[in-house]
Amino acid sequence: MTPVLTSLIAVTGTLLGAVLGYLFQRRNTDRAERRAAVLTYANAATDVIRSQQDWWHRRNEEAEGAEHRAARLEAHRLRSAARQAINGLNILVPDNALLDQAETTFTAASDVHRATSTADLDNRSAAARQSIRAFIALAATKIR
Repeated sequence: MTPVLTSLIAVTGTLLGAVLGYLFQRRNTDRAERRAAVLTYANAATDVIRSQQDWWHRRNEEAEGAEHRAARLEAHRLRSAARQAINGLNILVPDNALLDQAETTFTAASDVHRATSTADLDNRSAAARQSIRAFIALAATKIR
């Protein structure tokens, strides 16, 4: 009877260990995917800010010139990439507060090119970067 009981305990322990290992690994994988989605969006928003600044500068150098048109197209492309990153967030981190902050950040970053002066450009850029920091801080509380 003792060898049977010992074998049963060993098999049960092995199965329990395998199940717990799987659960912990799955949890860590899910967390890594959520972190990657947050980082992807934060990086995309940063690219949007830079492209909006470039668009603003090219427009002020030569409105409707070839470089201005290229900068405008690149800004639109990067805004589309940021919007796609928000869609990824919606799937992986479906939290309304976080998604609202992502939208706020997207708007702040997208409006940088609307600046009326260099000082306004600097202020809008700083506000957009601050919005990214707020997004990351909020995301850190949602991903555990």
